[in-house]
Amino acid sequence: MKEKIIQILNNLKDWFKTVPVEWWNNLILWFKKTPDRLKSFGAYCKEIPAKLKNFFLKIKNYNYKNLPNDLKIIFSSDGAIKLYSSLGCIVVSLIIGLIILIALDPSIAFTEFGNLITGGLQFGSGNFFAIIANTAPLLCCGLSIVFANKTGMFNIGVAGQYTIGIFGSLMFAIQFDWPWFPSMLMAMLFGAIWGGIPGYLKAHFNVSEVLSGIMLNWIALFFTNYSFQTYLSSCVDIRAGSKTYTLANANPTGLLPDLGLGPATSGYFTISIFIAIIAAIVVLFILKKTTLGYQLKASGLNKDATRYAGIKDKRNLVISLAISGALAGLGASLYYLADLEQYSVQASSALPSLPWDGIVVAFLGQLSPIGTIFATLFTSLISQGSTAMLQTSFPSEIADIITGVVVYFSGLTSLLIILANKYIFKKKNKNQELLLAKANDTTEESVTEKVESVSQIEVNNDSSEAVIKAESEEK
Repeated sequence: MKEKIIQILNNLKDWFKTVPVEWWNNLILWFKKTPDRLKSFGAYCKEIPAKLKNFFLKIKNYNYKNLPNDLKIIFSSDGAIKLYSSLGCIVVSLIIGLIILIALDPSIAFTEFGNLITGGLQFGSGNFFAIIANTAPLLCCGLSIVFANKTGMFNIGVAGQYTIGIFGSLMFAIQFDWPWFPSMLMAMLFGAIWGGIPGYLKAHFNVSEVLSGIMLNWIALFFTNYSFQTYLSSCVDIRAGSKTYTLANANPTGLLPDLGLGPATSGYFTISIFIAIIAAIVVLFILKKTTLGYQLKASGLNKDATRYAGIKDKRNLVISLAISGALAGLGASLYYLADLEQYSVQASSALPSLPWDGIVVAFLGQLSPIGTIFATLFTSLISQGSTAMLQTSFPSEIADIITGVVVYFSGLTSLLIILANKYIFKKKNKNQELLLAKANDTTEESVTEKVESVSQIEVNNDSSEAVIKAESEEK
């Protein structure tokens, strides 16, 4: 076992020797610029108190007589319309689920439908904390899809990046007895490398990230299974059905901290939910407030234009999918380092289903980091609530049917937005058209005034030239 690990490390050493010097120089240059980035981030943080002060002053000095009109504008904004379309998808999917329950057993359909919705809402119950525990990894997978999509990419390889994140986190936590934090970082690193591969192929060889991502999904799965069956077999408990050892027995330091609430919550509560929410805030900050986020979005919208503007579009494509893969790897570590489940080597002939649900919550959340948080909570609620139904009358797969319907209807959100703008928010569109027409008229009037002023100046110049000429002739 030890000889195999040494051989692998020697192979990695030989690979690092083949890396071009230019790559190392670029990496060193990036680290040299890190202090400047930290300074700019510190300067931004220093401005936060002043911004908060101005915010509260605006609230204090706000003219509440304008509140009805302001609320009307807010509730008819584009973001509000997107929210309505997502809520419409949820309502329709729940109605279809209820119809299916009525068709199966109408006598208890409404009772069990209530259990489906409220099964995990009882605070302090095991189901409630199970929802919180399942929300964290699912949110990270959703953020992986959101980040790639914001930069013009569709990360269908999220399942492979999640699987390789399982490999990285469990290998270092069980085989090398690393604590939870470095094991989590290694899962993110493995996911970033795996995500960077389709990004590199897309940037330099124009290979579709969808095609390469699908192929890498299966490569990651079989590589992980092979590794745990051969040179990492000491991580697998054969007596438990070829599953990896529980971290509580193999390496308690590899478990995510539970803040002392683990026994009271049936072992479900850890800090994973806080890490996932912080990841959502970081993703939102990168996309909205940083130069890197602007460059990534610009490269996704039009890489030819960004190349003309001097932005390195190929590098940005690789970075976007690498960050997306790191988020998927983070989701894997938050699930398996919480010891919610042990990875089954022999039974894992199919890709994990959780990353695919990440696609659902990303589109249900309108590809917004904050919207994805609430979409994740809804999906986890439905999945956990299905366990509270009578399994003799209704299968737990009813939750999968509802989430499947959500997937199809989330693809129609663009159509719902168009219909809402056309039939419900007519007045808003007319006002926008009037404002646009007024702006065009103002522009035309200003142009006309400028032309008239220029012509008047020319007439004045001509007349002054004629006077000067007449005076010179008289002299």
